[in-house]
Amino acid sequence: MRPGGQAESEGRAAPRPLMRVGLIIAYDGTRFHGSQTQADCRTVHSEIERKLETIYGRRVRLSLASRTDAGVHAKGQVGAFDIDTSHSCETIRDALNHNLDDDVRVLAAEHVPERFDPRRNALAREYVYTVTDAAVPSPLTRAFEGPVRAHLDHAAMDRAARMLEGDHDFRSFAGPAASSGASTVRSVHRAAVARQGTRVKITVAANAFVHQQMRRIAGVLVDIGRMGLALEDLVSLLEHPRRGAAGRLMPARGLCLTRIDYSSPGETGLPAHNGPVS
Repeated sequence: MRPGGQAESEGRAAPRPLMRVGLIIAYDGTRFHGSQTQADCRTVHSEIERKLETIYGRRVRLSLASRTDAGVHAKGQVGAFDIDTSHSCETIRDALNHNLDDDVRVLAAEHVPERFDPRRNALAREYVYTVTDAAVPSPLTRAFEGPVRAHLDHAAMDRAARMLEGDHDFRSFAGPAASSGASTVRSVHRAAVARQGTRVKITVAANAFVHQQMRRIAGVLVDIGRMGLALEDLVSLLEHPRRGAAGRLMPARGLCLTRIDYSSPGETGLPAHNGPVS
């Protein structure tokens, strides 16, 4: 009998209605080949699906809000799956964390509306790229930051970042996996650069991102910070988009998906179960 199931007169377990469960997921991307399932590779998606199968004894399909490349980290990835269970969301969270390796954790599990789609219902995705311009970068944080061998003018980088806000064609920042026929226009809600000691943090929130957009934005801003590019060069990349024109690709390890925003959020940031879904 399924957990909490009621026996029918024929002795079969009464089917339970499916419950959609939303997850907020954090992971160290160092040993993952990205978030989405790939054949014969360890990914965040396949890892969580395998653990759900271990817990429930059957295949459970998981959807994720945002794709992250190999080596990219997250502390605000969002997923969702349907399950017929009597388990509470807290029990589901704890069971997953008990079975998962220690480089991925479910920070929260919540009952979400049945029509909730983590990707399509997202209003904004926020990424932070961390750069260090320390003379001697720390070996303790090297897996989470991109090193630069020059002192960065973070104020100039911040001025440049704010020029990214609004609707722009980011074709110049598109990586090789971006579809040649798909639109590369994206809406940047906010972009800023701030220094914290020897670390410079580049924050960009947008409705969506094209492949490698954030790492190439970071590369352009780093070149501006080290005086290798001028603000006019960034303007040219935006006003005259040319695929691959933003050539500097910063290492994946400095990038982190920090949050995803939805309408009618509950306590965890996921849509409230009794609220509307856009």
